[in-house]
Amino acid sequence: MQVFSDKEILARIKKGEIDYFTYFVKKYTTQIYNFTFKKIKKKEDVEDIVQVSFLHLYKAIGRLDEKKPVLPYLYQIVRNEMKMFWRRQKATIPLDEKIAAEEKQESLDSELIQKQLESLPHEQKKAVNLVSEGYSYKEIAKFLDRPLNTIRTLIRRARLKLNKSRNT
Repeated sequence: MQVFSDKEILARIKKGEIDYFTYFVKKYTTQIYNFTFKKIKKKEDVEDIVQVSFLHLYKAIGRLDEKKPVLPYLYQIVRNEMKMFWRRQKATIPLDEKIAAEEKQESLDSELIQKQLESLPHEQKKAVNLVSEGYSYKEIAKFLDRPLNTIRTLIRRARLKLNKSRNT
């Protein structure tokens, strides 16, 4: 087997002699395999990552600079493939379980909020309920027949009490 430099192999592949890509595969497979195996111990996964990495290298041949060595570029491809592998290995929660957990938490939160609202004085409770229904402070002031600044104070004090009871 004749020995070619990376530069010569790249030039030939870019000219359309795609069979020369096997030189890269034969030349770098062992290095890439060992590098990947140090990080990922399962043989089948390592082989898949190495194979996909060479495939990505082949697809990127046209963009490679012939003056630069191929190995650093190949290592970067392998690193990216390992990142993708680790992302796929992350434990995931099925969406319906996540939604059920959130709904349960929301119902617990709404029960807690109801209990906290019950502890407020009548006028503050009424003002907070009107705010939660979407009324403006001006509308609440007219509805409760109180000055606007009084409504602001009522709501501010109610929020402070609710925050205080939530933190304790």
